[in-house]
Amino acid sequence: MLKVIATQNYIEIQSRLPAGQRALLAAVAVFPLLAPYQLIIRPDWPGYLNVYFLFVAAISIGAVAVSGLFAWAAMAGLNERLRFDRAQGYLTYAVGAPIVRQQTTRRPLADIAHLETVKHDWSDGAPSYIFVTHMVDGKTFKAGSSWSRKEIDGIVARVSTFLGWSPY
Repeated sequence: MLKVIATQNYIEIQSRLPAGQRALLAAVAVFPLLAPYQLIIRPDWPGYLNVYFLFVAAISIGAVAVSGLFAWAAMAGLNERLRFDRAQGYLTYAVGAPIVRQQTTRRPLADIAHLETVKHDWSDGAPSYIFVTHMVDGKTFKAGSSWSRKEIDGIVARVSTFLGWSPY
């Protein structure tokens, strides 16, 4: 979820995975685990070396893999914050997740080379767009993702105006 907070002294772009969405992903991760329970643990298999058990084992392995992906998304979904602070003269970038230690980087606003909307094409479905801050040393800071180019372009224009630049 992309959120822009603006005051007279700073603009902050937040991209967070809401707690409710994390909880939903964690809850969904439990359901595929019913397949191994119902197919392997609950039945009393007379023998494990047969075609039927191998088929059931393959289904169960796939279910555990799907469960793991949902659990990983719940635990490792990043929260990002990009703050342009005119009063202090710094750009602050913070990123973290429940299983990833929060890391914060602070750079002078004078080190910003330009701001950009970057398009990310997916193999299936519509492209997404990301707000990117390019620094003079080549480092980039990305914040947020949206299916709407207009939304990200609006943020680029808003931050550019805040910094006293022309938007493009």
